[in-house]
Amino acid sequence: MKAFIARKKSQTTPLAIELRERTDSIDPQSTCPLFEKLPRELRKLIWHFALTRYEDLDNLYDLERRFARPGQAGPLRVAVQLLRTCRAIYIEAFLVPFQVNPLVIFDGDFRDFPPGDPLTRSPGEFRTCSNLKWWQFGNILSVELTLQQFNLEGGALERVARIAGTYGRNKGLEHRGYDTPGVAKFKDSEVEEPTNNTPSPLENPCISRKITHLSIRMSRTDWWGWESPPEYADRFPSEKLRLEPMINVTSLAAKPENSLAMTRGYEARKAGKEPDFELDDFEKPGRWGPMIEEYWYDLVTLDLVLETFACKQEQLDYVVECAKLWKFPLRNGYYLAWSGKEETVRWRGARSYAYEYSTRWFQEQNKARNIEGQGPTPIRWRPSRATDGNPEEAQLFVIRTLTFERMKDDDRSNIRA
Repeated sequence: MKAFIARKKSQTTPLAIELRERTDSIDPQSTCPLFEKLPRELRKLIWHFALTRYEDLDNLYDLERRFARPGQAGPLRVAVQLLRTCRAIYIEAFLVPFQVNPLVIFDGDFRDFPPGDPLTRSPGEFRTCSNLKWWQFGNILSVELTLQQFNLEGGALERVARIAGTYGRNKGLEHRGYDTPGVAKFKDSEVEEPTNNTPSPLENPCISRKITHLSIRMSRTDWWGWESPPEYADRFPSEKLRLEPMINVTSLAAKPENSLAMTRGYEARKAGKEPDFELDDFEKPGRWGPMIEEYWYDLVTLDLVLETFACKQEQLDYVVECAKLWKFPLRNGYYLAWSGKEETVRWRGARSYAYEYSTRWFQEQNKARNIEGQGPTPIRWRPSRATDGNPEEAQLFVIRTLTFERMKDDDRSNIRA
């Protein structure tokens, strides 16, 4: 029974709370330059830098694995050993690994699911985060969602919001694990705010924090029609890259006009209007754009990270231009709008991938030596290995990122000025 109570207490109460109540157990490190000479604000920057996840480049993923890409060259690690150096560091930094690193969620093909990240979950594998204490999960501030377009347009933002517990976090409740479907559970907080004068970077670590940042990522194989050769886009609108937040499904045999929704939305927004796709009451709830207001109401920033084959970059560029005009309503008159920040990255991968099967255009039209001069120079994103082969024979990919920020109309006027 005592062991059970101890385990439950460790789930709900960080060791730091006990240490804070027994200040005589903490060496103030008065002779250590880190504490003697640097103010807390600079130490906080050090903790954030040191405890941000990094790629383990000593254990590179095989280049042919479809999840190997910039920022994901190897398993992601967090140097939590820093917290074991002394209690003074621990008491200041024990929440930082959860505050600076996102909860990573994959909602798509299991072959896009890289191993080795302790903060990773998927709707199909609910136990991936089981090693996290309840209070650790509750202090995560951001979510990184990689998903197929089919799932994005099929309610994924609602499902993932329930996994991340955005509602309970918004109400300031305590996290209490997961129910059977994998939905985060919460209860009203019973822990009072600390009243002593001990310096602390936290108010109450048991209270779940709001999710303030979301990254929506689609890889090159997540789009409708990703298998189609680039030239098909000119003849078949349904084979062209497209994305529109105010329509529920952009690939629907019964409504082929949905394939043109992104362009229709772009033209309407250029004219200063929000698009009207004449959706009925059954179709409207499935739109992923309004789901941000309904389930992700505390967002301050949203990153849209889109990847495709370099031979399809022209199609992706048009998607990005359309997306720059998107607005995601939030509550109390706020909304998310493009901040003016964007990034383009081109990178070399493997010569071939298992998803190609016998399709020839991937290697023929997406080869680096054939298209490399048509855009920015590819970045070096991993150490070279002898088994990587000739880089000129590698395929070339492009990632474009837009950042949306929380604002009101007055804020947007200042950005345009």
